[in-house]
Amino acid sequence: MRRLALLVGCGVLAACGGSEPLEPRRSSVPVLVYREVVAPQFAADMVRLRREGYDTITLPAFIRFLRGEPVSLPPRPLLLTFDDGRADVSTKADPVLAELGLNAVLFVDVGQVDARNPDYLGWEQLARLQRGRRWDVQLQSGSGKYLMRYGPRRDHVGPFYAYRGTEEVLGGWRERVFGDVSWGERQLAYRVPGYRPLAFSPPYGNYGQLATNDSAIPRLLLARLYESFTLVFTQDRPGLATTGAGTSRPIGRFDMDHTTIEGGIASLD
Repeated sequence: MRRLALLVGCGVLAACGGSEPLEPRRSSVPVLVYREVVAPQFAADMVRLRREGYDTITLPAFIRFLRGEPVSLPPRPLLLTFDDGRADVSTKADPVLAELGLNAVLFVDVGQVDARNPDYLGWEQLARLQRGRRWDVQLQSGSGKYLMRYGPRRDHVGPFYAYRGTEEVLGGWRERVFGDVSWGERQLAYRVPGYRPLAFSPPYGNYGQLATNDSAIPRLLLARLYESFTLVFTQDRPGLATTGAGTSRPIGRFDMDHTTIEGGIASLD
């Protein structure tokens, strides 16, 4: 903890000043999502969570919790997730998690990885993260994380998964989007040994429920996702999961790009 103490200051480290035992909270699990890792703020966030008594749990444990099945949980369980798969996950987030003994779920934009975008992790890095067991690599999108045009006006753009394209019929949308999800699944299965399709985080948090140009899309896409994945994560629902809630509905997350760790903790008290 010495390196983190130098980064964020002993004032927020329980190891520096000590703290009173905190009340356990095993009936609910907050779910956090980061897309950009900003150091040393991320380190300060994680240390603050530790000080408040939180400890991360794995994705399989979270699934058992939602199903109301027997599962061993820390006094204050937390599910930590990251979207996109940017390189700062390895350079800025992973060292902090390693030092604090935390784990996380990483939802990957496979298209950027496969295109060897230097701002994203490479296949070997993803395989190494999965192999280390601190990270659980999951799918965010195949090559479909971008805004596409669906009409003649300049503002007629929307997420690739949630919109039919210009003059595209629903059958064409289904072939395009379902095919992209399947391609992403195949790439992860082939490139990341140990990958298990447990959860999906749709690009922009939108499977059509936030905005779409076809009312059939949310139902069709969600049904397709549940054919492959146990959980679907979005940001338009409360980020506090409760035991026995089940896995048949999307799970919300606290968006840490738009809030502070103090605000997130305050919402739980």
